[in-house]
Amino acid sequence: TGVEMAGAIAEISRYTLAKNFRHIDPSQARVILIEGAPCLLAAYPPDLSESARKQLLELGVEVRTNARATNITEEGVQVDGEFIPCRVKIWAAGNIASFVGKTLSVPVDRVGRVIVNDDLTISGHPEVQVIGDLANFSHQTGAPLPGISPVAMQQGRHAARNILRMIRGEKPKPFRYFDKGSMATIGRNKAVADLKFFHLSGRPAWLAWLFVHIIFLVGFRNRLLVLFQWAWAYLSFDKGARLITRNFQSEHRPPA
Repeated sequence: TGVEMAGAIAEISRYTLAKNFRHIDPSQARVILIEGAPCLLAAYPPDLSESARKQLLELGVEVRTNARATNITEEGVQVDGEFIPCRVKIWAAGNIASFVGKTLSVPVDRVGRVIVNDDLTISGHPEVQVIGDLANFSHQTGAPLPGISPVAMQQGRHAARNILRMIRGEKPKPFRYFDKGSMATIGRNKAVADLKFFHLSGRPAWLAWLFVHIIFLVGFRNRLLVLFQWAWAYLSFDKGARLITRNFQSEHRPPA
């Protein structure tokens, strides 16, 4: 999400760059998060949305809600009536689905997701099932399920079971998504977690996010390796490889 990206960029600009590049003044870095909705993380409860905003402010991120980027150029971004000069622009407002959906000759939504039946099949082709980011499944709440990995994982398992049912000559069962909650990490010791029965923010949410991601890795060796890498990154502020693939000295760019 844009919230997670803004937090990561803010940490890199203030810690990683200061440590690795002597001629860069981290205080000159300006990170602005532009959100078109009235609040951040609109899918989260209001208390977690506000907590995310405060945690971003602690990192030095400028948060602008009810604002929309109307034009983007190499020199900067037009936000409503203001032009913000900037060299780096990161778009985190979503994307469109794979073009494959439009080749099925079935109804799709405005971003190209296939409108599926309640059992994940498509109209006129019960032998075809569409899942994950390519599927628009709105039979449960009236709104499409979010394009996140838990949805895709549950749909994948359900589709496999339905295939086995159809092989046995049985009717496929409708899909029901079990929402286990949502998490968003903002930075070191900064995160929010909606676990349905209770909410976490700050360090407890960040630790819960780490635990969940470690648990869902495949294999003990992978878990141990990732845990070691994250521990090293936490203690050293090292963000890993940094590749510069363009000669910016030869380019004429306006001051930011």
